[in-house]
Amino acid sequence: MPVQGICQVLFSHGMLAFKPMITLRPAETKDIEILWTLQKEAFLPLWERYHDAGNPYLRGPEDIRTRLFSPQYHCFCILDDAQIIGGILYATMTNEIEREYYLQRLFIAPERQNQGIGRKAIALCEHELADATLFSVEFPQNLEKNRTCYTKAGFKDTGRRVKTEEGIVLARFEKRIIHPCSGT
Repeated sequence: MPVQGICQVLFSHGMLAFKPMITLRPAETKDIEILWTLQKEAFLPLWERYHDAGNPYLRGPEDIRTRLFSPQYHCFCILDDAQIIGGILYATMTNEIEREYYLQRLFIAPERQNQGIGRKAIALCEHELADATLFSVEFPQNLEKNRTCYTKAGFKDTGRRVKTEEGIVLARFEKRIIHPCSGT
């Protein structure tokens, strides 16, 4: 059963309207092809800009299949009215002190970008991954849309920067979760 997003109501000129209901559900084998297609569409502009070897645009459906069946990854479909419009993948980075989930990939159909869907999907994942003490993400530091999305989702810039082999400087953002009962 999908995790339900909060339906937001808008009042405009006395009219009642509803924003799209964004939900998540765990990805399944049947979703691989559509997720791969959406991933390619979403990451093509970054590939054209950076030409980096690690860009998800270059990865095939087997990459998604491998992550889908690995216990280290959590793969979700982002849905609007039961239609897959994107995907979100977290990697589990756990040690004895911290339960960290690294946001490895977030992609939305190009025509649906810049509508707050990524931020909503992140919030829904945080509900699904409720044992987390830390969420983290890295992205090219000059991508203002990414910075805005993650900041609005509650992530903070750590100030850490990592330079890739291709010379891309990645910014690391984190969101620490305090669990009131455990103190972590």
